[in-house]
Parts: sequence; structure tokens; C-alpha cells
Amino acid sequence: NVTVYDKVPPTVLTQDIDVYLDANGQATITPAEIDNNSSDNCGITSYSLDIDSFGCNDIASNPVVVTLTVTDVNGNSDSATANVTVHDDVAPDIACISVQEHYVDPYQNYYTVQGTEFDATATDACGIGSLTYSGGITNTAGTSMDGVQLELGVNTMTWTAIDVNTNSSDCTTSVTIKKRPTTLTYNGDAQEQYSDNVSLSATLLDDVSGIGIIGKIIKFTIGSQSTTAVTDANGLASANLKLTQDPANTYTVEADFLEDASYLGSTESDAFDITQENAMVAYTGQSLQATPTARDTEAWVVLSANIQDITANSTYTLYDAFEGDIRNAKIKFSVDETSFDSGWLPVTDLIDPSDSKTARVSYDWLAQISGNNTSESFTVRILVDNGYYLAEDETVVTVYIPTGDFITGGGHILPDASAGEYASTPGLKTNFGFNVKYNKKGTKLKGHMNVIFRRLESDGSVRKYQIKSNAVQSLGVDVSDPDAQVATFITKSNLTDITDPLNPVSLGGNLILKVDMTDRGEPGTDDSISFTLTDGNTGELLYSSNWTGIASEEMDLSGGNLVVHSGFSLADESGNTELNSTSTMRLDQETSLDFSVAPNPSENYFTVKVITENVKNRVYLMVFSYSGSLIYETSGKPTDDFTFGDRFEAATYIVKISQGIQTAEKVIIKK
Repeated sequence: NVTVYDKVPPTVLTQDIDVYLDANGQATITPAEIDNNSSDNCGITSYSLDIDSFGCNDIASNPVVVTLTVTDVNGNSDSATANVTVHDDVAPDIACISVQEHYVDPYQNYYTVQGTEFDATATDACGIGSLTYSGGITNTAGTSMDGVQLELGVNTMTWTAIDVNTNSSDCTTSVTIKKRPTTLTYNGDAQEQYSDNVSLSATLLDDVSGIGIIGKIIKFTIGSQSTTAVTDANGLASANLKLTQDPANTYTVEADFLEDASYLGSTESDAFDITQENAMVAYTGQSLQATPTARDTEAWVVLSANIQDITANSTYTLYDAFEGDIRNAKIKFSVDETSFDSGWLPVTDLIDPSDSKTARVSYDWLAQISGNNTSESFTVRILVDNGYYLAEDETVVTVYIPTGDFITGGGHILPDASAGEYASTPGLKTNFGFNVKYNKKGTKLKGHMNVIFRRLESDGSVRKYQIKSNAVQSLGVDVSDPDAQVATFITKSNLTDITDPLNPVSLGGNLILKVDMTDRGEPGTDDSISFTLTDGNTGELLYSSNWTGIASEEMDLSGGNLVVHSGFSLADESGNTELNSTSTMRLDQETSLDFSVAPNPSENYFTVKVITENVKNRVYLMVFSYSGSLIYETSGKPTDDFTFGDRFEAATYIVKISQGIQTAEKVIIKK
């Protein structure tokens, strides 16, 4: 027997290889990958490796040496080594927040990143070497975005993860930064009067936080007017706005916050009502007007009213401190008993050109006495209700056929509330003298008015001014109250500075002088009078003897006497206010008037006894010098005796008495 032995081991041939870790950081090899055609004469039964699996730790600059062992069929084996180079080419897994929206920080134009809210995450089987970003508001880079400021708009950050084996992955995060939304709520007034201050307020809230925003400008707009205010710590902005617009229009109040670097704008609009301002209106026109002659039944009546902004007088019930311009008002006159309506009249004539609170409006109305009446009363209404102001007044105007009207008088007053461009100084006299009457036929009104007043100038000098009538326009007289007989006299006048009588200075013509007076009987100490001088073109107040703020008011005489006479009365014998001038005229026309004077001539007194059948109407007595100057005047009942003249100088005089439309004259001589 021959026993054959195989003692020859296989021929082992190897090859170096590269392996790559998988995503889990692992890799395995087989002997076949290392074997490089190993052989054996009898045949190989097995191949084996001493190392067949690899991990992250096997990655190095030197390859891993593995041993391949080959065994033949006869159990012979041999080994050889090979180099296995382990590689990691798997990029890290990285995750980013892809899209985000945020609002800027309060009061800023950027958003500050809080902590890791926008950080990316990355994993790798062998480990992450670094995770960094680049980009943002300042194009920064780093490992964490905590505290980074992102600007308004879209901010794109690129994150990069690099594993320990330098494999890298990228991703991007996009963050949109927006301005903070706001809500503006108006909570101010919804209405106010023209020329008054409206209280405006609005609250600005941050919609994100729900709290007020401080330090923001809020614009308030009503019509063409606007103002601004700044919000306080609670987001409240408050302002006042003086209204100057027409109440007739429709308005809204708008509160606006304009978008700024931090906040979106917001607005609110609400209905707003501008109402008419209260005004004071006072009728200053003619209340009594005689027809031009005893034969006329028509008379032109000057309807006039002074209108005043409510701020002009702090004693008014509805006073407020917010001044308007009275020229924005409109006024009209109407008469209840007729169809007369002046229509809306503009207010243009200021009493004082420098003061827009008080003005005058006038309108000439032709009044008609109807039927066979000798007088007629009309209810005149003054309405201010078609513009910026609201006010009303009413008065009674009586038009009558004159029956012996005349006024006369003289004396002085001491004004302490004078007004106008040439207002007199308190304590300085205003002297006056006048005589106005109808002629015997009752067809023409004639006479004169002379007023002198004084003014203390800043240099200590006193200037004297004279008002003289030049064209008598109207006279209205009422003697219904025997204890208070009233008259209104209107005349065109001139104003002259007579400080230097040799060089008088004219201060204007075409001026209108209105005189109101009350005769309260003898000796005249209770009589009262007022003077109002205005520019006939502009309505400017040049002189008022006693100004109440809206009209001239009569003041008692400091010396002198007034005589007011008429055959017309607003009252009958019972004292009723029904007109009774028809019977008065009839009685006057059917009776004669005469008187006796004794003694005449006289060294002391004269006594006048009236001879008349009219025992109702008052008798007026006047004594004139032969040059026409009024020397003495008085009035009384028809049954009275009139005694006078003890202080007359020796001269010849004319005594005139009148009752109704009847007059009588005699000459007397004082020795």
C-alpha cells in the first residue's frame, strides 16, 4: 500500500482592497474580496479572514491588515495578508426649519433670535465634526443663532454639517420678519360746536402683545383740519382741535397711525357732527318809525341787529372761551304779519375791524300801514340759523302817521363804558344839544343834533370830537307812558376833531348817528340818552356812549333835560297796548289850541294857562330866544299852569306850546 500524502499547502495570493462604511458606520468583507486567485494542486476547501468587519474606528491613515487563510482538501493551509483601507463617504443627515415667520421686536426694525429656535440638527454614524450657519441680518456665521438679529423681510440661513471624516451636508432655513400689526381705536368726542375745542383721543394697541404702544404719532383729521398727538405709556393719544368749518357739511373724524420701522399702520373713521355755535343777537334797529309825512301810509324801517360770538361776554349763560369769527354767520329778518322775508344776509360789517366777535347787519324794509289805520305794529323776527351760528330774537316795530312829533333837549352825560374807535375816556363829559321836529304841515322832518365828547390820549392831552347831523333820516316817538316818553332818532352825520377850533380835522362823513332817549319829566334828572355812531359803509362802531358789548344802552343825564313829544301813543286810556292814535288825531283835528301869558311884559315870572278842549294829551312848552336858541322847556297836563322866567335876562322871547298836532306861539318880554 502506498500512502499518498499531500503536504503542500495552498498558494495563497491576496489583494489590497478599499471598503466603505454604510450609513450605520459599518462595513463587512468576504475572503473572496481579499483572495487574489489562491490555488492548491488538490483543491481548496475553505477561505477565512481574521477580520471581516469594520467600523468608524478603523478609519485611519494606515490600512487595516487582514489575514486570509486558505485550507486545501487535505487540510493543508497557508495565510497571507492584505491591506484593507476603510473609507467613510456618507454625508451627515441634516435637518433645517424650512419656513418661519416672526414679527420684529417691539419698537425695533429687527427680530432677535431666541435660543436654538432656528438651529439645524445633524447626525452621522461616525460623528459630527461641526454644525455651522452663515447668513442673516449681518451675514454672520457661527454654531448657534441665539441672539442673532434678523432684518425685515426674508432672511435665509445656510447650515452646514461636517462629520468627523469631512463629509458634509447643507440645508437652508428661511425666516420672514414682519412689522408688528396694530389696532387704533378712536374714543374721543363725536360732535362739537363750531369754533369750540373738540377733545380727540385714540388708543393704539400692539396686536401681537395686546398692550399699548408708547411714543407714536397719531394724526386726527376732521374735514380740512388736522392735528397730531403722541401716545402715552398706555397707547393713548389725546389732543384738542378748534373747529373752524361749516356745520352744514357732513364730516368724519379719522384717527391715523402711519406705518413706521416697527409697526404697521392702522386707522379708524367715525361719523362726526359739527353743530352751530351759539350766538347772541340784539335788535338795534328802529322800533318806532313815523311815516315821512302825515299823508303817507308807508315808511322805510331800518331793521338792524348786532350779532355776537358767545365768547364776547363771559356773563352769557352759554359762554365758552373758544372764539369764532362772527362773519361766518348769516342772518335774516322776517315779519309775522306780512310775507316779508329779507332772505339770508351775510355778516360783513364788524363793529370793530380788529374784533371778529361782534358785527352788525341792516336791511331796509318798506312797512305799510293797512286800511284806514293810523298806525300798525309788526312782529319782526331775527333768525341766525343758516351758517356757523344759531340764535334768534324778536321785537315789535310800530309804524305810525306822525302827529306833532318833536324832540329837543340838551345837557351832558359822563360815560364810563364808552366804546368804538373814538371811545371817550371815563369821567370826561359828553355834551349834547338837539332840536328835531316836523314842520307845521307834517310834511318834512327837520332839525339838528350836536354832540361833543372827549378822549384822554396817551400823551396826556385831551382831544375833543364833535358829531353834527347833516341829513335827518327818521324819528320815532312813543308817549304811551306819560312818565317815560321814548324816542329814537337817526341822522346822517359828520365827525370832526375840534381840539383846535381854528383848525378842525374832518374824520369822515356818511356816518350814521342813532340816538335813543327817554323823557321822564321834569326837571330832567331822570332822563336818559344813548348815542351810537357808526360808519355808514362798513358798520364800524366809531362811538358809543354806553356800550354793553353788543349795543348802546341809555344812561341817566348828569345835567340837562330832554323833551319828547308826539300825538301818537301806543296805549289807550286803560293802559292796554292796542293802538289808539285814530281817536287822538280826530280830537286834535277838531279842537283848537291857545294860551294866555300873564303878566306880559314881566319883571319876574310868566304864568301860562293853556286853552284847549283836549283834556287828554300832554302839553309841551318851549321858550326860544329871538335867535332861535332853546332857553327853557317843560311839559304837563292841559290843566296845569306853567310858571317860569324868574332867571331870564331882559329880552324878547318866543313861547311855543304844542298838543298833538296843534301848536300855538306868543311873544313875551322880560324887563
